[in-house]
Amino acid sequence: MKVLHLTDDMSLMGGVQRYLATVDSVLPTVGVHSVVWAPEAGPLGGAASRWYGRRYRARVRRLIEDHAPDVVHAHNLWMRLSPFPLEAAAAAGVPVVMTVHDYALVCPRKWMITGDDRPCESGFSGRCLLPGCRGSHEGVQWAPYNALRWLKTGVHRRMLGRLVDRFVSPSRHLARWMERSLGARDVAHVANFAQPPLDPPGPVAQPSSLLFAGRLGREKGVDVLLRAMPAVVGRHPEARLVVAGDGPRRSALESLVDELGLGRAVVFEGVLGPKALGRRYADAGLVLLPTLWMENCPVSVLEAFAHGRAVAATRIGGVPELVEDGRTGVLFARGDVRDLSERLDHLLTEPQLIERMGAAAAAAWADRYTPERHAENLRAVYDDLATGRS
Repeated sequence: MKVLHLTDDMSLMGGVQRYLATVDSVLPTVGVHSVVWAPEAGPLGGAASRWYGRRYRARVRRLIEDHAPDVVHAHNLWMRLSPFPLEAAAAAGVPVVMTVHDYALVCPRKWMITGDDRPCESGFSGRCLLPGCRGSHEGVQWAPYNALRWLKTGVHRRMLGRLVDRFVSPSRHLARWMERSLGARDVAHVANFAQPPLDPPGPVAQPSSLLFAGRLGREKGVDVLLRAMPAVVGRHPEARLVVAGDGPRRSALESLVDELGLGRAVVFEGVLGPKALGRRYADAGLVLLPTLWMENCPVSVLEAFAHGRAVAATRIGGVPELVEDGRTGVLFARGDVRDLSERLDHLLTEPQLIERMGAAAAAAWADRYTPERHAENLRAVYDDLATGRS
C-alpha cells in the first residue's frame, strides 16, 4: 500500500513534524510505503500564501501521478497549503484521510476556552466573532482580524467536509466534537503514541518526587498545582516538585512559589533535552498534568506511561481516555486545589500504590501507545477506505 502525506511545513520540527517523521519510519513495518510532502514557502511568506493554496493543487496532482498512492493523508492544512490541493485527490479518485491534531476545525482559535477561562460548550458558531475567548485579540482594531480567522475556519470546514472521506482523531473526545460541530461521520479514533524511553523503566525509587513537564502557560494550570503543594509538603515534608518547561507564566509561577513559602520544595529546570527529560521521568514517582483546557491526547501522559510512571491529571477533555482513575493514575476536578492536594496526599501515604500504578501505566503504553501500534491502527483506517473505494 502507498500513502501520500500532506502537511504545511516540514522545515521546523514541531509536534506534527516530529509525528510525521516517526510515522514515516514505522509505516513500512505494516506494509505501507509513505511519501511526506510539504510546500516550500511562497513568495509572500507562509501567512500570505495560505490564501493562494490553489497553486499547490497542480503540484499534488503530479505527486499523485508519480507515486500512485492508494490514500492521501492530510495533516494541519492551515498555513501554506490550505485544503485546495485535496481537490486533486478527489479528481483522481484517491480517498482522503485527515488527522485533526487539534481543535482548529471546531474553534477558530483552537483553544476551546472562553474569556473567563472556562471550557467552551458551543464550538464554532457566530458567538466566535465576539472578542474575549482565549486566543482572540482584544480591541476594536482587531475586529477585522478576528472576523477573518472565523471566516477562514468556516471556509475550511465547508471544503474539508466535502473533500475528506475519513477524519481521524487522537481522542474520542475530539471525535465527538467533530461529529457534533462539523457533522463528520465515522470519525476514526487513533490515539497518539510516545517513543520508547532511552533506558528501560526501573522501579520507583522516590515516590515523593513529583514532575510536571510542559509549557508554562495559563492553560496548563501549574498555579493550581503550586497552590496544592503547601498542604502536600505539610503532610509529606520530603515531597519535591520538579517543573520542566518554559513559557510566558514562568516568572509569575516562580513568584508564586516564593509567596507560598515553598522554598526548595519546587525546582524550575526550564526546557530539557530528551536525555535529561528521560532522567527526570526515571527519578519521578508521579507525573502531574493539572491542565485547565480540554487536552486532546496529551503526549506528556503517554511519555510518562512509557517510562513506567503513573499520572495525576485533570478530569477533562481526552485525558480520562488515557488515565484510568485508580489503575494507571488518578483524576481530579479541574482547578480544584483541595481535590488535587487530597489525591496527592493519599498516593504519597501509600507508595506501593504509586509503584503498582506505574507498572500498569507501562503495560498500557506497551499495549496501546507505541509507534508500532499507531502504525497498525493507521493501516486499518487505510485498508478500510481503500477497500471501500475499490
